[in-house]
Amino acid sequence: MTGRTSLRVLTTPTSQDAMAQAVESFFARCAGAGLAEGTVQFYRGRLDNFRRYLEQHAPGTRPAEVTSALVRDFLGAERERTSTAGAHHARATLSVFFAHLEREGMVSENPMSKVERVKASQKLVHPVSEEEIERLLSVCGRGFLGARLRALLLLMVDTGLRASEVCGLDLTDVDLTAGLLRVRHAKGGKEREVPFGQATRASLLRYLARRGELAERAFFVTHFGDRLDRGDLFRICQQAGEKAGVPGLHPHRLRHTAATLFLRGGGNLFSLQRMLGHSSLTMVRRYAEVTQSDLVEQHRQASPGDRFLSAVQKAGGRKRLR
Repeated sequence: MTGRTSLRVLTTPTSQDAMAQAVESFFARCAGAGLAEGTVQFYRGRLDNFRRYLEQHAPGTRPAEVTSALVRDFLGAERERTSTAGAHHARATLSVFFAHLEREGMVSENPMSKVERVKASQKLVHPVSEEEIERLLSVCGRGFLGARLRALLLLMVDTGLRASEVCGLDLTDVDLTAGLLRVRHAKGGKEREVPFGQATRASLLRYLARRGELAERAFFVTHFGDRLDRGDLFRICQQAGEKAGVPGLHPHRLRHTAATLFLRGGGNLFSLQRMLGHSSLTMVRRYAEVTQSDLVEQHRQASPGDRFLSAVQKAGGRKRLR
């Protein structure tokens, strides 16, 4: 009796298959590491941009064939298409991606080892003025959407939470009696307690009265009763800004505003660091630079020495030195 031998045809995966496998392997690693959903989406968007660039400018390129020169060309295109910060974020994503591929033996040489860092701009986002905040609050309107908008605006200006942290709040995270939030850090899963004031408390209570009883555990919900996500929050801020005449309003700008107002009100850098959830003082020192420029302007308007300007002017004239 003769057995049949099945022949196995070995095929080399196409460049698209090879890149898809590499990306799938990378995101499996991200899931295993327990990275926050926001971080995963950050990586996914930039890797999608890189793959589109390869399809247009270097079709057929496999991960192992990506060179440092090709990456530099891509980063240059990203700088022109978006900004210096966009190119900086793209490089950071590719560094993590190719480091993973190198560890897994999917590339023999990491092309990022010879790609220079992109110097991102260190300028702070321009904070919203107090007058603009009052305009924003005045356009909130009534009903559920108005109560939610007022609660969101005051909470972000009062606490400086990140967009993902606002959307991640559950009902059990908000202690209205103590005036405290339990915030899960978007990066690394760490928790911290963040206080909020009386105005914010009042706006949260009004919002909860409109929210009513829902099975959804999220604190902030859509008008369909689902958890608010970052995209929803960005659109809400943008629409409120357009209505109030505050262009370019987004959650991160409100975070900068909260930090600036906190320091202007007499808060110290160490407390601000804890409130914002920064691991070091590097970032909060930049907020201090903004308030320092405020001090210069305020001193010009209220200089103690200028109270005696008339006495100095009277002492003018040509006199001999003694």
